[in-house]
Amino acid sequence: MASLVPVWGRAFFMDENLNNMKRYIGLCGFLLLLTMTSCAQNKQNAVKLLSMEALEKLERIHPEKALEKPEEVMKLELTGGSFNDVIPKLKSFKNLQYLSLESCNLGKIPGVVFDLKQLQVLNVVGNKLSILPKQIGSLVNLQKLEVAFNPFTQLPAEIGKLEKLEHLNLSGVQLSSYPSEFTKLNNLKEVILQQSNITSLPEQYKGLSSLSSIWLNQNPNLNLSETFKVLSTLPKLAEVILTDSDIKVLSTDLPVLPSLKKLLVDAKNLDVKQSIPFLKKLSGLKHLYLENVSKVPENLEQLTQVKELVLRLRMENKEDIQQLFANIEAMSSLNLLQVYGVKSLPTNIGELTNLTTLNLRGNFLKTLPEEIKSLSNLKLLDLQINSFPPEEKARIKKLLPNTEIKF
Repeated sequence: MASLVPVWGRAFFMDENLNNMKRYIGLCGFLLLLTMTSCAQNKQNAVKLLSMEALEKLERIHPEKALEKPEEVMKLELTGGSFNDVIPKLKSFKNLQYLSLESCNLGKIPGVVFDLKQLQVLNVVGNKLSILPKQIGSLVNLQKLEVAFNPFTQLPAEIGKLEKLEHLNLSGVQLSSYPSEFTKLNNLKEVILQQSNITSLPEQYKGLSSLSSIWLNQNPNLNLSETFKVLSTLPKLAEVILTDSDIKVLSTDLPVLPSLKKLLVDAKNLDVKQSIPFLKKLSGLKHLYLENVSKVPENLEQLTQVKELVLRLRMENKEDIQQLFANIEAMSSLNLLQVYGVKSLPTNIGELTNLTTLNLRGNFLKTLPEEIKSLSNLKLLDLQINSFPPEEKARIKKLLPNTEIKF
C-alpha cells in the first residue's frame, strides 16, 4: 500500500505520484517567494501612520509651500478660508493624515476629502454643513473627528464604520437622533457635547464600551437623572464635565458612576454642602473641579477619596481670601490644590502639609506668606503668569529649597 503524504492541503500517494509531488512543491515554493516579494514591496510603499501625539506636534506648513511637494505633507491646516483654492488640489496630498478645514465657510465637505484614505484627523468645525455625508464612513483610519458648530441635525449610519475613532466633537450640533450604528464605535473614548442644547443622552450611548470622557458643559436644560442613568452603564467612564451648567444639587438618588475619577462641575448655583453625600458615593473620585466657588464647603473633608481639588473663584471681593479658606482643614488630605482668581494666600495655607503640587498659575499674586515653608512635601509649585518681583522670587526659593518652582 502506498503511503499517504499531506502537502499544503493536498494528499499524494508517495510511490504513485512522486514526480507530481515534486512539481507541486516547486510551484508552491515559487508562489511563496512571489507572495513574500509582493508583501515586502507593499510594506515599503505603505504609508506609516503617525501616532496622534506625533501628528499634533508636527509644525504647520504654509499651504503654498505644501503644494511644492504634496506627497510629503502629512499635516495641512487651511483654517479660516484664506486658502480655499488649495482644496481642489487635495487629491495630490496622498499621504495626508491631518486636515483642518475649520471656518472655511463650507456648505459641504468637498468630495476630494474622502479620497484621503490615510486621514486620522479631520477638522471641519465652524462651517455651514447641512449634512454629514455618508462618505464619512470611507475614512476608516479616522481617530479624531471635529464637526462642531455646524447646522446638520443627523449622523449618517455610515459613521459606525469608523472603527478606529477615539474622539468625536459635536459641540454646538443639535442632533435630532442617533443611528443605531453609533453603538459600533467601540474605540470611542471622548465625546464633546458642550453647548448642544441637550436634555439627556440617547440609549445608543450605552453601547460605547470604551468611552472614558464626556463633555456636557453649557447645557442648562440637562436632566441629570436621565443623563446619569445612561452614564452609569459605561464601564470605563472616568471623566464628566458639567461646568457652565445650571445645576442646583447632586442628589443622593442620582445613579452612581462606578468608574468616575474626575468630575468638573459649576458651583455657582450648586449647593455643594448638600451634594457631598452623593459625591461620597463616588468611591473612585480623585479629582474635583469646582467652578464659580465662593467658599470651600465645610464638609469637604468627608470626601477622603478626593486627592486633587481645583477651585475657580467667584468672589465679590478677591481680598477676602480668609473667607474662602475658612475651612482649610477640610482639605488636609489633598495632594494637589489648584486655585484661580486670588490676589493673596491666607497664612493657614501651611496647614496643607500633604500637598505635593500647588498650582497658582494665572492669578494676581505678588507675594506668598511665610507659612508656605511648612509645605515640606511640596514637589511642584507653579507660579507662572503672576506678578512676583525678582526679590520675592528669590525669597520664595529660599523658603522652599527642595521644591521645583515655576515662575
